[in-house]
Amino acid sequence: MYAQMRNLLPALALTLAGTAAIGWMALAPKEGGNVAVLFPPGMERNEMILRVSQAGWLPVSYLNGNAMLAAPSNTSRSLVANGALLVLDAAGARGCTL
Repeated sequence: MYAQMRNLLPALALTLAGTAAIGWMALAPKEGGNVAVLFPPGMERNEMILRVSQAGWLPVSYLNGNAMLAAPSNTSRSLVANGALLVLDAAGARGCTL
């Protein structure tokens, strides 16, 4: 039984690696594109807007929970440096629960 399971490990590893690669490609922010920005839980909406603005991005809309949609501007800087936990491509994030 265990020998049969061991034979499946390479296939399982390849499946997981492929799924992770597809997810990374779909959610990696594209240069000059809109992004979905995830902030720490409990952060107020006004604080998220302030941090996105301080990073030089344009707040577009508030998403559910602790997420916001932002558009780049001429002075766009790092959102992560301004407290974002995760920055995702907005088009790729459509399939998520954002």
